[in-house]
Amino acid sequence: MSGLWRGFRKTCIRDKSRGFLFKVQFKKHKKEIFSFWYERSRKAGLFFWLKLYFMQHILMQHMPLMVKLKIANLQFILVFLLSFLIPHSTVFANTNQECDYRIVSKVIDGDTFELTDGSKIRLIGVDTPETVDPRIDVEWFGKEAARKSKEWVEGEKACFKQDRDKTMNTDKYGRLLRYVWRDSFFVNAELIKQGYGFAYARFPFEYLEDFKLYERNARENNKGLWNKEKQKAWEEELEKNKAIAKTCSTPEAEKTICPEDAINYIGKHRTVRFFVRKSYDSGKAVFLNSKNNFKDPDNFTAVIFEADKNNFPTDPADFYWGKTIDVTGKIKKYKKRAEIILKDSSQIKILSEK
Repeated sequence: MSGLWRGFRKTCIRDKSRGFLFKVQFKKHKKEIFSFWYERSRKAGLFFWLKLYFMQHILMQHMPLMVKLKIANLQFILVFLLSFLIPHSTVFANTNQECDYRIVSKVIDGDTFELTDGSKIRLIGVDTPETVDPRIDVEWFGKEAARKSKEWVEGEKACFKQDRDKTMNTDKYGRLLRYVWRDSFFVNAELIKQGYGFAYARFPFEYLEDFKLYERNARENNKGLWNKEKQKAWEEELEKNKAIAKTCSTPEAEKTICPEDAINYIGKHRTVRFFVRKSYDSGKAVFLNSKNNFKDPDNFTAVIFEADKNNFPTDPADFYWGKTIDVTGKIKKYKKRAEIILKDSSQIKILSEK
């Protein structure tokens, strides 16, 4: 748009004899001018700016040249200031690229979604703490980020767009790299603004500088994952729960067994004490695992099928994660690993430090 303003001023200086400002350039760029002002006005709720512009254009045809130049300079300054006053998330939504509207069937974690056709989406420019990576523990504020993304997009129709550089289509895992909007709500940006994720600056992308600014503001205001006091308390609580889990098979543990030993008690009724290191709701069942990687031969799993979820607290995957529990039932073998299928909450006891 700034190029248009420069063109207007050059026309005025070059063509003084005609006695009016914008006529040639206005006719040449009428469509672009109208589109720019209409979109800015509609999104920001500033319809009167649009009306003012065209009223002024008519009046200026009868004004002296120097007055027109001063008004043109004033308009340029006004547009420049408006570009800062209008929220970035609103301006971002006005990109010329068409929306690819899809329904999000499942939020895998804070920055990764699954669509109804089975394809997976990885958000561009944002990195939320890990919750499902089988190589590491759940990271600080990862559960909160996943929960927030679920609140914003799961089960909803959203607008998906590629980056301005169309070469960025998929990542090395085959996930589609996209920006996501709900109406004018820019999901990628809001995750960073509200402290649920980091600006992922490893590769260049359209909104890199804006995202880095959002991260700096969130960090300076101790938002979300940047709150170090809450992080310290969270880490201390987890360490206490892990310590309790180590009391399995001790005399004071009332005949509980450790998760890695459960495989030796297939077909028997036992109580297994373990720290819920990973939890997952597949939509068909909830899995509470003793290991980060559920395929680990020593992993023990407590399984809650969808039909029985109403017999447990809301969202049992989140409710039991990070706690040490005693699980009682008949131990079964599934793919060479031990598990207990739970029917109601009486089979689970949450342990805390005495």
